[in-house]
Amino acid sequence: MIKTLCAGRLAMQAASTGLCLLLIPAFTQAVDAPNNPRGSVIAGGTVKWEWDWVPDAARYDVIVNNEYVTTTPDPHYTSRNLSQGENSLQVKAIDGNWNYSNISAEFRINVDNSHSNGQTSANNNGSVASGFAAPSDPRGTQNGLGSVLWQWNAVSGATQYEVTIDGQAQTLTGSTELISNNLWTGDHSMTVRALDSNSNYTGRSATAKIELPAVYDSSNPARSYAVGNAEPTLVNSTTQPPSVVTDTSVSPPPPAPVSDTGMIDPVSWTKPDILGGQWELSFSDEFDGYSLNSARWNGQLRWDGDWNGERYEYRIINGESQMYVNPLTADQAHRDLLLPRHNPFEFNGSRLAIRAVRNPLREGDFGIDHGPLRDVVRQQQFLSGAITTYDKFNQKYGRFEARIKIPGTVGTFPAFWLYHQNRRWEGTQRTEIDIMENLGHAPQYIYNSFHYHNNVSASYSGDANFIKPSPSGQIFTGTDYSRNYHTYAVEWSPGYVAWFIDNQKVSEMYNGAVDYENLYLLLNLAMGGNWTNFPTNSGGLGRPANERYPASYDLDNFNNPALEIDYVRVYRPR
Repeated sequence: MIKTLCAGRLAMQAASTGLCLLLIPAFTQAVDAPNNPRGSVIAGGTVKWEWDWVPDAARYDVIVNNEYVTTTPDPHYTSRNLSQGENSLQVKAIDGNWNYSNISAEFRINVDNSHSNGQTSANNNGSVASGFAAPSDPRGTQNGLGSVLWQWNAVSGATQYEVTIDGQAQTLTGSTELISNNLWTGDHSMTVRALDSNSNYTGRSATAKIELPAVYDSSNPARSYAVGNAEPTLVNSTTQPPSVVTDTSVSPPPPAPVSDTGMIDPVSWTKPDILGGQWELSFSDEFDGYSLNSARWNGQLRWDGDWNGERYEYRIINGESQMYVNPLTADQAHRDLLLPRHNPFEFNGSRLAIRAVRNPLREGDFGIDHGPLRDVVRQQQFLSGAITTYDKFNQKYGRFEARIKIPGTVGTFPAFWLYHQNRRWEGTQRTEIDIMENLGHAPQYIYNSFHYHNNVSASYSGDANFIKPSPSGQIFTGTDYSRNYHTYAVEWSPGYVAWFIDNQKVSEMYNGAVDYENLYLLLNLAMGGNWTNFPTNSGGLGRPANERYPASYDLDNFNNPALEIDYVRVYRPR
């Protein structure tokens, strides 16, 4: 996938050497903290917050009740559906170089939710919106194992509804119901607000909460409870759900073999589909926990967020539109800026989902392909995630497999692939085996390929070779691979690679160049990019140049897609 220096997947190695640096003058003048934070109640549960404009400030981070809520260019912000009682505001100013001020003083105000039907508080002046009312009676009913049917009453004048589940906006729908699947055992919440044809929103509904059991009884499904007029508690991948109860009637897993180096998930030994015979398990993760195992995984691509001696550098490859968020990063600025906005890794006790969302920090297109964190973040359309075993696990030869459900959404570019452990100055042919790639607008097609470079040196990125396996590397069986989980694998032996989908061989290649070096694993959910926009006969969208993904209609229909991963397993030949 990598074609030229700092562009495309095979250019990542060149980009990571620091050959293409963007030198930005140091900014030393700190922006002042906002003064005079204040607020007024303008309706039941609604407060208009304000603060004094700060010279040199380009935007402000708004912190309500000690939690970040948004970034705005204006010295004011309105919060709705606040809890009854005391609520607080603090603000940080941010200059054009993304330098942050100190946090402002704290302002507190008492909110009375009893005035929620068009009346202002007796102690506060202000006006309220007209009678376009929030949806009433939000509720949820268990619809299956890990599934909830959310419902609410229709609002007169509404054309759509924005549904927020577990604190994260999920989708716009014209219906008065929505089904959530693949939810973890434990608590979940939902609120909804209506939208009219002029893009006016109501306030948010009361909160419907439901506790999902670990089983599904169709005669007695779980139902929502404890509705109230507060925003939902954030229950996402940064807040661990309740622990899954272990069935003590099951025998404990067998001990790990002597050859276990800590790269094998102990849960794997309990799985009935672990291979034996010619294969010996050498790496696995069943994703049955609630966090990313940092002993096995990195939360970023190795050239993205790399330390260049002065600062962390971030890179854009293939013309893609995402910024990868890494909760395991050593870059504290990355953690402070991005993790409050989105953690792409979601766990439900049986699988990992890598979810993409729209980037709330985007400001525009600036035409850069690498640079400091804030320069890259402010131009990318989406936030997403990637995991790799670089510097943790790599192997030559064997079987590499993952059970995956691809998102099947326009613009998504999920991939499961192997890449070279050695850097250019360490001796490499920049080997890459693409086990599974897909373009989300065509979920019936899976792509297999092999890349390597000749004449690689510390100062030259090499001569690219792109090999399509037989018969074509483009797999079409008539199956929509986004509807269910499928197992994608390669079996690699000297001079030979075979690709499999659900244990059926779909491609193969004989080429001695594949034997050059050890490879590590990567799984990522990219968005957009050059390939997505190629002509239709190359698998792309076939759009005119002025409609490159994501166009405005793509953003309007964006629904936070996810790449779901049941497990990853690697075997070595016995």
